Amino acid sequence: SIKVLEVIQIVMVAVRTAASDTSPYVRKTAAQCTIKVYGIDPDQFLDLRTLLLKLMSDSEITVVGSALLAFHHLVVERPPTSATSQGAQQQQEGGAAAAEDSALRAQLALLHPNFRRLCQELPSMDSWSQQCCIDLLTRYCRLFFASESTRRELAAEGTDSASGTEPPLPEDLALFLKSLKIVLFSASKGATVAAAVALCYLAPQQEMKVVTMPLLRCLRQSPPESTRAILIALRPLIESHPELFRPSIREFFVYSFDFLEIKEVKLQILELLADESNVQTVLRELQAYVSWQSEPSFVASAVRSISHIALKLKSVADSCLGGLVKMLDSRCEALSCEAVVALRALLQRRRETHDSGLGAVLPQLGRHLEDLQAPAARASVIWIIGQYQREAPRLAPDVLRKLAKTFVNEKQEVKQQIMGLSFKVCSFHSLNARGEIPSTLGGDGKDDAVAAGCSPEDSAKLFPRLEKIAEHIAELAAFDSSWDVRDAARALRKLRESAKGTPGPDLTEGMTALGAWYSKACLGLGENPNTTESSPKPADALVEQGAGHLQSSFILGSLAQALDFPLDSYRPLPDWAEADSSSELRMPPKVTAPPKSDAPKSISSASVSQVHHIENRVQAPSNITNVPVASSLEDLDLFYSTPAAPSRPPAAATPGPTRAAAAAQKQEPRQTLEQFSLVPPSAPASAPASAAPNIVVGTAIFGEDEESDEEDDSDAPPADDDDDWKYCAQAAPPASAAPAAAPPQPAPAAAAPPQQAAAAAAAAAAAA
Repeated sequence: SIKVLEVIQIVMVAVRTAASDTSPYVRKTAAQCTIKVYGIDPDQFLDLRTLLLKLMSDSEITVVGSALLAFHHLVVERPPTSATSQGAQQQQEGGAAAAEDSALRAQLALLHPNFRRLCQELPSMDSWSQQCCIDLLTRYCRLFFASESTRRELAAEGTDSASGTEPPLPEDLALFLKSLKIVLFSASKGATVAAAVALCYLAPQQEMKVVTMPLLRCLRQSPPESTRAILIALRPLIESHPELFRPSIREFFVYSFDFLEIKEVKLQILELLADESNVQTVLRELQAYVSWQSEPSFVASAVRSISHIALKLKSVADSCLGGLVKMLDSRCEALSCEAVVALRALLQRRRETHDSGLGAVLPQLGRHLEDLQAPAARASVIWIIGQYQREAPRLAPDVLRKLAKTFVNEKQEVKQQIMGLSFKVCSFHSLNARGEIPSTLGGDGKDDAVAAGCSPEDSAKLFPRLEKIAEHIAELAAFDSSWDVRDAARALRKLRESAKGTPGPDLTEGMTALGAWYSKACLGLGENPNTTESSPKPADALVEQGAGHLQSSFILGSLAQALDFPLDSYRPLPDWAEADSSSELRMPPKVTAPPKSDAPKSISSASVSQVHHIENRVQAPSNITNVPVASSLEDLDLFYSTPAAPSRPPAAATPGPTRAAAAAQKQEPRQTLEQFSLVPPSAPASAPASAAPNIVVGTAIFGEDEESDEEDDSDAPPADDDDDWKYCAQAAPPASAAPAAAPPQPAPAAAAPPQQAAAAAAAAAAAA
C-alpha cells in the first residue's frame, strides 16, 4: 500500500520472502500483494508473473486461488503494453483483435503444466477464485482448442466422407467441461452463472440442457438487486435456445413487486418464448399486466409486447387487433397512446390480405384522435389515416379539416404528419377525379373508393376545397419556428403544384413528372401490395437466423453486458483455434522425490519404530560417583538441609568406637509409616509443658498454615477451625490403646557425632 516507486525493490524482496513462507495465509497474502505492486510499477511484470506461476503450483487451494486472481488481473484485465506492442506487425496485418489474441496466447501458454490440476481443483476453490479461473480457462480453451464445426470439418476431410458420428472432444477439454458441470451446483450464484456461460461458449449443442435448471434456481433464489443481471445474461441464451426454457415459462412471469427494469426484461423474455403452444397463456398474462395502470410505463411496455407477439404469430393477429382497438377507449393516456402505435404496426401486416377490415378500424381511430394527447400517438393516427385512406376515403378530408384548426398548437412531429396528410388527400382525390386510381384491391371487382361511397364525381367536387385547406396549412407552416417544418412545407407545395400537370415558367416537364410520380408513390399505386415496404419482416426472422448461436455484443454475465457499454478492463473472448493443440503440452511436470535418509529425525516415543528399540540402546555410564543413599527419613532431612561449617577441624578419633557406633546404627530396625504417631507424644516429666508441641516428626506438617487459617476465618465459623486436626486425631489410634505386642524399643545408640547433632538441631529449628 506504500505507493512509492523508490521503495518498490524493497517491497519486491518482502513479497518474495512472503511467497516462500511456511504459512499458507502468508503465501496467499503475497499473491494478492502482486496486484498492488503491478499497479505501482508495471515493469515488474515478468518477476511477478514468475512468482505467480510458482504459487499456482502450491499445495494449498487458497494460495492457488489467490494466484489465479492476480494472474487474471495481470494477463487479462491489465496486460502490459509491451506484450501488445510485440504484435504491432500482426496488428497491421490482421487488426488489433488478432494482436491481442496473439499476446494473450503467449501468456496463457504458461498454464500448460497447471491446466489439468486447475480443472481438478476448480470445484474446491472459493467462489471468487472459481469465477476468475473459469474465465481464464475459457479463454485458454478458445485459444488452444478448435470449435465443434472445425473438428467436424477436419474429421470429414480425414475420412473423405461425411459420417453422422460427432468427432470426440479432446480429453483436456472434456475434463474442463466435467468440472464446469460440478460447479453448476455451487451455492454461489456468480460461480453458477459463470459455469453456465462457459458451457454455452464451449460445450456442444446437445449438452446445453444441463444449464437450464441451475440458472432457474439462481433466478428464484437471487435477491432483487441481482435478478436483473441474471435475466440480462439469460436473454441471449433464451434467444438462441428457446426450447430449453419453454417448459419453465412461468418462471418469467412478472410480479407486482418487481423493479421496473426487471419487468421490462421479463416482458422481452416472454416475447422470445411465445409460440403456438403457449401463446394463449402469454396473452392472458399480458392482458393482466395492462390493467396495472398505476405504472404507465410498464403498461405501455405490455402493449408493445402484445403487438410484437401478434406480428410474430399470425394466428393471434386478429384477436390482438380487436383488443388494441378496445384499448383506445381507456382512460389511461399511456395505454391508449401505445395502443395506437401498436395498431399502426398491425395494420401494416393486415394490408397484405384483401379482407383486412381496416374500414371498421379507421373510423374508431378518427374518433379517438381528439382525445389523444401524446404527440407520438397523434402522429401515428394521422399517418394511419393518410396511408390507408382508400379504405375510408371520406374520413381523411374531415380529419384534415379539424387538424387545420389546431395546426399552430401541435408539436413538430404532429405538424409534419399533418402536412403529409394534406398532400396525400389532395393527391388521392385529384387522381380519383381523373380516374387514374386502378381497381385492383377490391375483392368484388369494384374499386375500393367506389365501394366506400366516393366516386370520381365526388372527388372532383371535394378537390377545390381540399386544395384550399392544404394551401392554408402550407402558409401556416411557412412561418413556423422550426426550420424542418418550413422546409417540408416549401417542398410539398412545389410537388403539389407540379402534380397538377400544367407546366409553367417555374415548372419544367421533369418537375411535373416528378410531382405526378410522387403523388402516386404516396398512395402506393403501381406496386404489388404484397411486396410493399409496409409489409414488415416477421419478427422471428432474426431469431431464426441466430438459432443455436449466441447473439450478444458482450460476454454473457459480464459487467459490460449489464451496463450495455464496456469498461477499460473488458476483454472479449478470443476466436477459436484452427486445430486442437497436442495433449502432451499439458502433461504435469515430473517431480523427482528426494533420496530417503535412514537417519533418525526424532527421539520421541512416536518415532520409536524408526530407530532402534529402547532395550537395545547403549546407555553411557554416569560420571557421578558420590551418589548419597537415603535409608531413612532422617537421611532425607540431612540431604536437603544445609550443614553448618565447622569452626575447627574435628580431632582424630579412634576408629574403634566409631565403627562400633556405625555397627549399632546399622542394627537398629527401621520404622515404618504405620509406627509414626500422628498425635503429639506425651512430654516427659522433666521437660517443660510448652516443649511437647514443638516436637517434629519428619518434615510433614499436618493441618494448614497461618495464612490459610486467616483466610478461612473470614468465611467459615470458628467451630470449624480444628476440623483438620480432629480428622487426623480420629484416624490415629489412641495413645492408651497401644498394641499388646509392641516391638521392643531399640537401645539408645551411642552419642552422635557433632556434625549430625548440629544438622539435627538445624532441621528442628527450620521445622519450628
